Amino acid sequence: MNMPTRLLIACLLFAAAGCVSRPPTIAHVHLGHALTGVHVTPNREGYLVLAQEQAKTASDEAQQAHDGTTLADMQAHVAVAMTATSSEDKFGLQQSVLLASNHITFASTSDDATANVRDSAPIFATDIRRVIERCELITLLAKDVAASRTKEEASVSVDEIAKLTLANLQGDDADGDGKPGGNPAEYGVRQLRGEFDRMIARESPPYRTVDQWYLFNLVRLPSGRWVFDKLGRGGNIDGYK
Repeated sequence: MNMPTRLLIACLLFAAAGCVSRPPTIAHVHLGHALTGVHVTPNREGYLVLAQEQAKTASDEAQQAHDGTTLADMQAHVAVAMTATSSEDKFGLQQSVLLASNHITFASTSDDATANVRDSAPIFATDIRRVIERCELITLLAKDVAASRTKEEASVSVDEIAKLTLANLQGDDADGDGKPGGNPAEYGVRQLRGEFDRMIARESPPYRTVDQWYLFNLVRLPSGRWVFDKLGRGGNIDGYK
């Protein structure tokens, strides 16, 4: 083999090596499930993205219930708002926020997690509490609406549901300082997303959007170790959500 041929082959090998992307860290794949996508959600959206959509749906439906002219109309809109808030099968707001927090916690316990993620995960897990509390109250009030016999009887609960669903979307102003969502006790999904985005922005090395193949092929072995399924079967063998 002459020298020009050897140089050409060497250059081709170098170029090929440069095209191979390095797999993301396991921690960043877990974060990607919270933000970018996961195989179990209806449209394979990330849990926080889905949480924002469900919070918006719940608030919109609750407002329509508030504006309803008949008891049946109010009850129908509240039923949709409750599904968007508390359904586990359809990944309602409560379920989606909990799963987002779980994945951030998974990221923090990964061997390759940064100090930033390890420090941020327990804070996020604490800061979702007000949203969860509102979701539970909305579910109780929705049951009262479903059992109501008159529009007037239902209206008190409907008014409260409208306030709670809006707060779950954009935060509330419990301390009256004019700044909705100004502290964790007032947080809605908007503030939780902001907290997550700030955590991502602090990552070093930087967080990059995780490729779908890695998002959908992370599996947990019986030993508890996380690996990528090289066969690309999608989903987790242990029912990982």
